[in-house]
Amino acid sequence: MFSNISKEIYSFFSSMPEFTAVMKRMDGVKEKIFLFPIVAMEGNSLPLTTYYLDDRTYETKDRTQLQISVMFWFDQNSYDSCCEFADIMIEKIDGIYDFVSSRIEYNEESFTYSAIVNFKLL
Repeated sequence: MFSNISKEIYSFFSSMPEFTAVMKRMDGVKEKIFLFPIVAMEGNSLPLTTYYLDDRTYETKDRTQLQISVMFWFDQNSYDSCCEFADIMIEKIDGIYDFVSSRIEYNEESFTYSAIVNFKLL
């Protein structure tokens, strides 16, 4: 289940032109989509996206749901870009999945902004 959902999330974002316009770029000699499960290793440039598959719970006795959190990371000089990108992604996510919540945070350790979007997959 988790493997298939991870593949679905990667496919959803990587096939979206609004996402790839920001998160796809050259990494050395090849194009790379800066979308990573859970954490991005050091050396990756911003902006980038991480996601994790959160709680899987029962909605009914026969049906489960899974909460997914996506974090869009931008550098400390890109607050407006972070907010604008989050607004676009929320609209796209809400059109396909069950949107739950979102927020913008500032990380004092890495000096980055992140837009966090939570949604459910049924």
